[in-house]
Amino acid sequence: MKTYLPSNKTQLEHLLQSWSSKVPVERALTLPSGFYTSRDLFELERYAIFGQNWLLAARKSQLNNPGDFLTDRFLSEPYLINLDKSSTLLAHYNVCCHHGMCLLKDKQGRLETNEIVCPYHGWIYDLNGRLKKAFRLKTIEEFKASKIRLQTIGIQTVGPFIYLNFNLLNNDTIKNDTSHLEYIHRKYLASTKYEQLEYVSRKSYHIKCNWKVFVDNYLDGGYHVPIAHKQLGSILNLNEYKTVIDHPKTSVQYCTGSQRTEGNVVFAFIYPNLMINRYGPFMDTNLVEPIDERNCVVHMDYYYCPKSTTKEAEEKSQKDSEVVQGEDIYLCENVQIGLESQAYDSGRYVPTVEHAMHDFHTTLFDQLGNYYNNHVK
Repeated sequence: MKTYLPSNKTQLEHLLQSWSSKVPVERALTLPSGFYTSRDLFELERYAIFGQNWLLAARKSQLNNPGDFLTDRFLSEPYLINLDKSSTLLAHYNVCCHHGMCLLKDKQGRLETNEIVCPYHGWIYDLNGRLKKAFRLKTIEEFKASKIRLQTIGIQTVGPFIYLNFNLLNNDTIKNDTSHLEYIHRKYLASTKYEQLEYVSRKSYHIKCNWKVFVDNYLDGGYHVPIAHKQLGSILNLNEYKTVIDHPKTSVQYCTGSQRTEGNVVFAFIYPNLMINRYGPFMDTNLVEPIDERNCVVHMDYYYCPKSTTKEAEEKSQKDSEVVQGEDIYLCENVQIGLESQAYDSGRYVPTVEHAMHDFHTTLFDQLGNYYNNHVK
């Protein structure tokens, strides 16, 4: 297991001591700007946040038969998800145990031979990640092929989605930390029949801001909607807009709407980087993938209900969504510019609407501090 070593320990510790999660939202200052600009803090997040929590990785519908697989990468972690011979869903690092070669290059496919073959030196693994065969090892010492296997990744399915957890420090107990995923599914999403929606497409946006700026924008309780999203605001009943925090690592914003929303609108946040937006016959998910301290990519996946609407209506809804996304990109990139300025360090929360943002900051701050104190300090 690799460990995190900050380049400037003194500055990082100063930053981690510059805020307190114990101050109530009514009196609290927002996170200092260094949380959005520090390279050391970003690298700490790689381990403390994205290496410790469940992250959306795929859809269950992408894997249907034994041997089906998909691959991708989150930050520096290449992963492989597949179904074994008994259709059990598995996840491993897509990394050969020999010299670290990425095993599978295709994003999606089927392993017809039920084997994973390293394209570098030909080491062969079965669908469960166990080494089956390696070549020309006659003189190797202290090596048992039966003990060699691909490094596993925690995997869970909730609703239509597949989540991964890269926690190598506590891999045996991370399954117990899925209650927030199940809670959002059970209380807010299952009744909307979101599992029956049909996936349409993905659009990805490179945004010049820290990943938390995008999350903050989402969690301001609709505060910016009537100002920055006039088209969206015109179809939402903003006087009914409410934000609820009733389970750790989650928050939900909801109201009713008209036109494309057709009734109830649910905006669900799952810590640390997933937003699920459910409205009428449509849904989109926003997955924020950090790149560095000043850049992120937002992947927007679109879904619709083919039984209750048309493809044309879905395309119209997607275009409307893209308008909102463009407006949010403008906001987030200009907030990042302001965070870089010497004129700004911290602001204030508006307690009546921005308590979900404060809750997000509290969870993040505590996780950063706990990891630093237990594994770095």
